[in-house]
Amino acid sequence: MSKTIMYQEALSAPSKVAEQLKYNTKIWQEICAHLKKYPPAFAATVARGSSDHAATYAKYLLESKIGLVTASIAPSIYTIYQSQTAVANSLFLGISQSGKSPDLVQSFSSVKNQATTVALVNVEGSPLANAARFVVPLLAGEEKAVAATKSYICALTALAQFIAIYTEDKILQEALNALPEYLSLAANLDWQVVIDALKDEQDAYVIGRGYGYAIAQEAALKLKETACLHSEPFSSAEVLHGPFALIKKAFPTLVFAQNDASAKGTIELAQKMHQMGANVMFAMPGSQHVDTTHNLQTTKSLHPLLDPILLIQSFYTMTAKLATERGLNPDQPENLNKVTQTV
Repeated sequence: MSKTIMYQEALSAPSKVAEQLKYNTKIWQEICAHLKKYPPAFAATVARGSSDHAATYAKYLLESKIGLVTASIAPSIYTIYQSQTAVANSLFLGISQSGKSPDLVQSFSSVKNQATTVALVNVEGSPLANAARFVVPLLAGEEKAVAATKSYICALTALAQFIAIYTEDKILQEALNALPEYLSLAANLDWQVVIDALKDEQDAYVIGRGYGYAIAQEAALKLKETACLHSEPFSSAEVLHGPFALIKKAFPTLVFAQNDASAKGTIELAQKMHQMGANVMFAMPGSQHVDTTHNLQTTKSLHPLLDPILLIQSFYTMTAKLATERGLNPDQPENLNKVTQTV
């Protein structure tokens, strides 16, 4: 299990994060100085797949910490529909591993004279990077497994560093300094109980809220992608509507929470689902015992904004093992390629 490329790449994330945090400080300082001199009226994100899940994290950060309304723009607006958007005086944020997808590149080219364009990319010389005003390298290194792991963690970390520098949040900055060490701890936690719960299942829910919703989206995608397990992500608020009708005895549900104002409601939901008979696996950094089916091992909490990054680190190493236990190769999922180029 530990020999899969996905597993090894997930294990390398802490060292990549340490390198990135050091290298990108001056880059983010320059970007923040520009944004404070020319304050954007709103922000827009463009991304696909795992990178779009990182954009969800960006939305919560920008709206809650800077008060900047943030919209997710469909790249096909610029390609298939050959339309334009009114993005003057905006922060236009693109996130991509390869930086090659033509629709993302065209979106940047279309708005370059209107918006402050910032590209978070793992390939600095990529077409998307060349189309952007500012480039923030993820510095995850080459990712050979089809499923993204370290590049996603690096994208979340880059966004958290952006907020720390923009808001001059010393507590968050100190927490980021400790993040690589705690990611190493998180990568080696024992989540075998999740593997045992999911190895013979066909369906599952993954739940989070706020900053944690981004990793619920990502975890559900990875369960589909690497373990061929049909899984759906939900906000702990939204799942109470129609999706709750599917909750039945032993239904597997992975619940993520972070130490902020959303925790109370998410914990109450996890407990309610457990009482209904669902197989609830609950994870929140630093949490005490919660009355659910399983409380997963976690590190202590460094900061609420960083809790999701620690949790997805533990999830990745677990999922690489889950895939192999289901008789699959997480490095080469069927019907998928590493780089997907869409127009």
